[in-house]
Amino acid sequence: MESIGPRLRSAREAKGISLEQAQKDTRISSRILAALEADKIDEIVSGPVYAKSFIKKYAGYLGLDGTAMADGFLGEKPEFKEQISVLAKNNGGGRFPFNKVIVAVITVVLVVLAAKLAVIGASKAAAFIKSRPKAVKKANAAPAAKPAAKQPQKPVKAAAPATAVQVPKGEKLELSIRTRADVYVKIKADGSVIFDGMLKKGTAEKWSASNSFELSTSKAEALSAELNGADIGVLGKGAVKGLKLPK
Repeated sequence: MESIGPRLRSAREAKGISLEQAQKDTRISSRILAALEADKIDEIVSGPVYAKSFIKKYAGYLGLDGTAMADGFLGEKPEFKEQISVLAKNNGGGRFPFNKVIVAVITVVLVVLAAKLAVIGASKAAAFIKSRPKAVKKANAAPAAKPAAKQPQKPVKAAAPATAVQVPKGEKLELSIRTRADVYVKIKADGSVIFDGMLKKGTAEKWSASNSFELSTSKAEALSAELNGADIGVLGKGAVKGLKLPK
């Protein structure tokens, strides 16, 4: 049976629609559309829920049964297929052990999800701990009035950067990010999540949107950002949530 990617690409080409036009009509990043057509959506989107939502919307736009295609998406990793192959061989050519295969697949999926949640939770916890003020003790100092206790810093919902970027009418927004350390980042384009996960030190990524971006991160000082080629300045310090980057 033909996989999802070639079916989507064939439907788009049959209608004479370019990726740029599809991106404009669906408001889905052209990078995600290309990944869908190449069956590589699970490499750039964190979690099958987001992948299925993109498949359903894009397939429906092309006149296909989006719900059925999304339900048929498994997002299988190579190791899943290897386990299925081994189980089939060990069965000695008899009846295929579907129950064992299903249990193995579910177990691997749960382990992968648990590992991702642990990484995200650890990064957020580390960012929160680093943001807490440290008490400073002065040895042999004369008694003095106690200063007011500092409250632990919490992630704040930041306003847009002071640097204004003029974008001509009709032109897409292009957000470029480069990391100076391992950092958790969540990106929304026109209200839809297009990335949610960890970026390694030295990573350079680029996303497109029609009207606006919203950015959240565990360590704002670890990011350098440009909007349509213009440096948008300091994004903040520590954990930042809901940073608006409109046209």
